Amino acid sequence: MSHKVCILDVAKPDFRQVRTYVKGQFGETIWEEVNLEFEAMIKNIGSNPEAGRQIDELVELGQTNFRFRLVRQTKIVYESDDKEVLVHMFIQTKQDFRTHLMKRLFEV
Repeated sequence: MSHKVCILDVAKPDFRQVRTYVKGQFGETIWEEVNLEFEAMIKNIGSNPEAGRQIDELVELGQTNFRFRLVRQTKIVYESDDKEVLVHMFIQTKQDFRTHLMKRLFEV
């Protein structure tokens, strides 16, 4: 059963930041390849959300429905239920997840 995948508005600036970085560092052609990888992974997440790895920092807080999948050096962080998948953030593997999460929680 395929799930509907929704990229939350709060995650869209993260994605734009990844796009800007990849285009700036590697050019338009590489970005087009990476973007296709993102599209394929998001489709895959919709088909099989359980395949993602749980996020240790959130499991410690009892939040076991959050998972991530990798596209190159970017984690796609999402949660799922029986019907849909919500993408919460795109975060570079070099970034500290706790710091990014706290920043996100306290943004106004």
